[in-house]
Amino acid sequence: MLYCLGALQKCDGLPQAEVQKIAFEIAALGTKGLNPNNPDQKYRLRTLPGEFTGLQLLCYMFVTWKKVAPEANIGFDLSREYEAALWMFKATQE
Repeated sequence: MLYCLGALQKCDGLPQAEVQKIAFEIAALGTKGLNPNNPDQKYRLRTLPGEFTGLQLLCYMFVTWKKVAPEANIGFDLSREYEAALWMFKATQE
């Protein structure tokens, strides 16, 4: 849930086109395989600075696709985690 919250915070205020670039880059990286079970394996993106674990990127992908195409099925479900993170994110905005 905290990775989803981090993704919401990172995407807050970004133009839709930037969020879309992030979503597409993670999706493309995912076609080569992301390992969500190995926290030691790190990935880099052109669209975001830093290093990310596979689990972080899956959460980022879920959040960015919710912003880009909410109806899209990206192959895994983090709806509960996303909703909890969204609630926390909105609570901090008030």
